[in-house]
Amino acid sequence: MENIVSNFESPEISIKLTDEKLYIKTLSSSETFALRSINGIGIVDLIDKYNVELTAQKNTKKPTGLYILGGFLILAGIGNIAVSIGPALIFIILGGAVFYWASTQQAPEPTLKSAVRIMISGMNRDFEFDKSGPYVNQIAQFIVKIEETLTAYNIQHN
Repeated sequence: MENIVSNFESPEISIKLTDEKLYIKTLSSSETFALRSINGIGIVDLIDKYNVELTAQKNTKKPTGLYILGGFLILAGIGNIAVSIGPALIFIILGGAVFYWASTQQAPEPTLKSAVRIMISGMNRDFEFDKSGPYVNQIAQFIVKIEETLTAYNIQHN
C-alpha cells in the first residue's frame, strides 16, 4: 500500500504525492507518474500562449458601429425630452441596450496561465492552472515539497 506523502487540492488542479508515484488531475486530464521516471518538476508561465491570445484579441474588430448607433439613440432621446418624455425614454433605453450589446461583442481579455511542468525522459507534460487564482502560492509551495521528495527519492534509489 502506498504511503501518501502530501496532497494538494484546488478547483483547477489536484496533486497527490505518494512514496512511489505522483498523481495529477486537472479539469481535462488525469495522469500518474512513477517518481523514478520524473527528471524534474516546476512551474512555468505560458507566455507564448498568452501573447497569441492577446494578438488575436487586438486584431478582432471592435463594434464601433454599434457604439455610434447607441450614441445617436441616446442623443435623440435626450433631444426629445422637451417634446415628449415617453419616446425620449424609449430612445435612451434602446441606446443603452445597444451600448451593452456592443460591450458583449468584444473579445474577452486574455489571462496569463501557468502550468505545472513535469519533465520526463525526452518530453515535458504541462498541467495548466490560472495564475491569477487564489491558490498560486500554495501550488508553488507544494511543487517545492515535491522537488525535495524527488531529490530524497533519487538519493535513496541511486
